[in-house]
Amino acid sequence: MTKKPEAIVFFDLDGTLFNSNIELLPSSYDAIKKLKQNNMIPMIATGRNPLEVVDLMKEKNLNSIIGMNGQVVIYEKEVIFTNNIDKNIITRLYEFSREKTNIPLSFYNYKAMRVSENGEPAQKFYHHLKQDVPPVDDEIYLKEPIQMLLLLCEQGESAYRELFPELTFIRNTPYCVDVFNHGGSKGRGINELLKIKGFDDVPTYAFGDGMNDLEMFLTVDHPIAMGNAVDGLKDKAEYITDTNNNDGIAKALEKFGLI
Repeated sequence: MTKKPEAIVFFDLDGTLFNSNIELLPSSYDAIKKLKQNNMIPMIATGRNPLEVVDLMKEKNLNSIIGMNGQVVIYEKEVIFTNNIDKNIITRLYEFSREKTNIPLSFYNYKAMRVSENGEPAQKFYHHLKQDVPPVDDEIYLKEPIQMLLLLCEQGESAYRELFPELTFIRNTPYCVDVFNHGGSKGRGINELLKIKGFDDVPTYAFGDGMNDLEMFLTVDHPIAMGNAVDGLKDKAEYITDTNNNDGIAKALEKFGLI
């Protein structure tokens, strides 16, 4: 039986837990340590693949993540939920991309990241993330479950929405669009976690800055927007804290009495 935490706090990464230099502020790290001391679970909730933040999680002793916008849930190092995309749908989408749009793809599961080709779109996107381009393997989806795709493009995703109603398309950076099962979201991942672990009565908090945090805000008990968040998300927040560059995480956790 998993011990129930006093609370679970979900943190988006880019623009939230990370500052503008994609770094964790010392005040945020200290706050996370205090949460754990108080029997509260700090949990990353990000559009990123868990593989992208494995070093951060190991260094900061973070063991729980909702990754790929809710398509995988890992709680205290245990994979408890995955939301795999049907292989036939991926095949159709990839064929459409090759034949009609010339938009390359990334294929993600919680164990691997691959790209369909290493060209300018992939290099632009991964440079934006300060990452190396993953290896090329455009058949990985035939061999392994895939939980998220990326359209590596600066425009052109509108053509996909009508053709693939089974999927959700969210532009997450200027250079890519996240693609996952319709109904999948950070909020879905949170609900799966609470249901599977029997945590329905555990208070939940969430920090975010972008519209891919909206479903998360609509799911938790206490949604907290960063000062640098987009207006649409601020409208759904219980509280707006300081920015990701100015100790917004620690200030809000103190205000809510969590640390």
